[in-house]
Amino acid sequence: MLLLALDTSTRQSSVALCTEDDLLGEYVWNAGTNHSVELLGHIQRMLAECQLTMEQIDVIAVATGPGSFNGVRVALSTAKALAFALKKPLLGVSTLDIIATQQRQWRAPVCAILEAGRGELYAATYLFDEVVEGNGNVIYHLHQLSDYLMLPPPRLSAHLLEHANEWVGVPGERTLPPFLFCGEISGASRQALHTQMQENCLFVPGLQAARRSSVLALLALQRLQKGEEDDPLLLEPLYLRRPSITTSTRKRALLGGVN
Repeated sequence: MLLLALDTSTRQSSVALCTEDDLLGEYVWNAGTNHSVELLGHIQRMLAECQLTMEQIDVIAVATGPGSFNGVRVALSTAKALAFALKKPLLGVSTLDIIATQQRQWRAPVCAILEAGRGELYAATYLFDEVVEGNGNVIYHLHQLSDYLMLPPPRLSAHLLEHANEWVGVPGERTLPPFLFCGEISGASRQALHTQMQENCLFVPGLQAARRSSVLALLALQRLQKGEEDDPLLLEPLYLRRPSITTSTRKRALLGGVN
């Protein structure tokens, strides 16, 4: 089975091509605001280097956000178009799920984060169940503890500390394991989180937290093995904030000054 995975949720973008067992190709790059210009070229180049064609793709996976309003839509619209044209299954995966799964060997809560702008963060918290298969393979299953959130750092810290005992508390133990923060976190956000949580948190350095579409592919394959897939007509971006749409001064005048 040949799977193509696409992620343009933020400036940091990636594409990957893999089977159930092998990674055939992967690009990770800073797209800036050029997602729509660069994405298809990277896909075509990767296929050419692997000596494969679009028609050989069996499954398409895409990151659904949250993230940049325009960035998320570029990968999603491309994935939908390919799924329709090739008549192949489409699977969407939250960008926060991808970020967290890169830290799947951490045996305590993982909080995946992206900057949401306006002093707020996109966030979700997870634990990972480790399963050893009969052949000795170790598989990690994602268990989401919280909803997808959009909060300023102080409120996110308070939310995590409030629910920590419920999520990971052990009867008779007063000490709780630290939350592992990972993702694209600004210095200001990191400082605000650390100030409030102190020894209750740790941070993954930015380079180690860089998103990879091979991890998106892993999550999509797990969904596919459960018999799941998404309807291209119904799959939508995960937006936790409505996009800012302003009305021009000229248009407001034509509307009689109504805001």
